[in-house]
Amino acid sequence: MCERRMAYGVRGPRHRVLCTNAGFTLLEVIVALAILGVGFAVAMELLAAGVRSVKASEEYTQAVLLARQKMAEVAVTRNLTGSADAGEFGRGFHWASEIQPIEQQEESPGRLYRVRVRVMWPARRGEKSVDLHTLRMMVDEKRLGQTQSVQ
Repeated sequence: MCERRMAYGVRGPRHRVLCTNAGFTLLEVIVALAILGVGFAVAMELLAAGVRSVKASEEYTQAVLLARQKMAEVAVTRNLTGSADAGEFGRGFHWASEIQPIEQQEESPGRLYRVRVRVMWPARRGEKSVDLHTLRMMVDEKRLGQTQSVQ
């Protein structure tokens, strides 16, 4: 609804049209809905990315805990030899361990071994894994008493 009103100025009366329609046009409503839709889509994508990050973090934490558990089992074995072993934990996690002797320069009562444990699990983009490495020394108790101190 538009009204015509007379306005008086210096040069005489002028007609002024005043529109008192309150509301939004169809174009304004469509633009507002488009902005709202884009904002909602961005918010949902951020939420999904957060959920994926939490799941990945949970999987890595679980894998590290399982690898530490298996490392403790492998490292405390009484007879370390150059060997490899593998198995499954469940829930898609599986492991592989490897024990390798390290070459030493001099004759010593102990033998140094490199122990490696890898935990693997399936993910959306291929297989993921966590590796733990440590060194372990096995002492030959028969040769321990035969060592001499160097002065």
